[in-house]
Amino acid sequence: MLVEINGKPRPAILVQFAKNEGRATVLCGTGTHRPELAVIEVPHQSAAGKALRLEKDTYFYADNVRSVRISHLQAREGLCPPSLFLQVRILVDGAMSNQSHQQLIKDLAEGAAADPIASSGGPD
Repeated sequence: MLVEINGKPRPAILVQFAKNEGRATVLCGTGTHRPELAVIEVPHQSAAGKALRLEKDTYFYADNVRSVRISHLQAREGLCPPSLFLQVRILVDGAMSNQSHQQLIKDLAEGAAADPIASSGGPD
């Protein structure tokens, strides 16, 4: 899966799908290594990297958990291996328990304001 950030498609792992709200929770990846943060590193040549169709080594950080409009997601071939998804769930669950509702609904997709439905209530 890809999500557009500042006009550039980034790899993302779908964590939760809220079809009735038109949104999805994703963990976005980056090519920037930040050793001071908790990270899941996925080398592009690893089994997980190949399964996700990564083009370079990718780092998934807890602070890159976002709710995005479904229309800003681009599906692509490849599935997240179960062992990696378990690591992602642990990282995401920890991140979501420490983030405010406003941080959780912050939309990374360029030009995409948070939907009123998603921002009017408390956390799901």
